[in-house]
Amino acid sequence: MTRAEQPTASPPAPDDALVADSRERAVRALLRRPQVKRLWSAQLVGGVGDVLALLVLVLLVLQASVAEQVFGGGYRGAAFAVATVFGVRILATLLFGAVLLGPLTSLTSQDGPLDRRWTMVGADGLRAALLIVAPLWIDWTPDNALAILLVTAFVAGVAERFWTVSREGAAPALLPGPPPEGASIRPLPDHLDALRRL
Repeated sequence: MTRAEQPTASPPAPDDALVADSRERAVRALLRRPQVKRLWSAQLVGGVGDVLALLVLVLLVLQASVAEQVFGGGYRGAAFAVATVFGVRILATLLFGAVLLGPLTSLTSQDGPLDRRWTMVGADGLRAALLIVAPLWIDWTPDNALAILLVTAFVAGVAERFWTVSREGAAPALLPGPPPEGASIRPLPDHLDALRRL
């Protein structure tokens, strides 16, 4: 048997437990970086606030629609009011998350006119202001409260998309650089994969 005919040894298959442990260590290592931890904490608080804001807007639209009998009475009118809030929110997400994603990304890019950090702060401030004023629309303008609350839900959805696009653009810039020796000593960790899982 010649050397060419001899079977070659295949590389050993990676142990699944070691691969999972390595992935978990990569996520924990990213959370030790202060900038990534602050961004992750802001994302967590913003996500919880966004869900609570949507719940508040649903309740306010339900209250306004029942008071004015806009969608009819009973369960059908209440269900239509709730569906309208979710429809407006989905429209904002679809419009600014898919259709206008290119221009939105170019606005918040590294060379774009908007600073990512201040865009995120402004979007959170706008959402907070909208939700502080939202319950007052029912008392201030009872005839137009439903329309104004639906506009509030749309604008809050747009602000949430601005925040998300800014975060997705800022997060890779916060990742640590490769070590000076490169991959010559050990394989480089996949920080982007760890960031996506985080």
